Amino acid sequence: MSLSKKNSRGKRTRPRNHKANPLMGNYIIPTEHAIKRYQERIRMMNLHKTQNAIIEGVRHSRLIALTKYGDREIRENRGIVFVCEMQGSQLYVITVLISEVDLRFVI
Repeated sequence: MSLSKKNSRGKRTRPRNHKANPLMGNYIIPTEHAIKRYQERIRMMNLHKTQNAIIEGVRHSRLIALTKYGDREIRENRGIVFVCEMQGSQLYVITVLISEVDLRFVI
């Protein structure tokens, strides 16, 4: 007996082997400093949930500034400011701040 399924036309198809990208979702890395600042300034959570919250915040953020020297960028999402640094193909979150300015309508 075969492990294949029928497609919508009634023909049998082989299951596909999807190749996962090893960097998929792993290119945003929060530092210990950023995790501590998030826990003290935004919300106290366990380590794993804090890392996921920072990664999701950076994923949904928008770039608001680049530094003149170095590869640092400042990103904002819902009043939370992330200071990030690009090293190779990985984006390290250096620190987390709370924005004092309402940036929702800034273009």
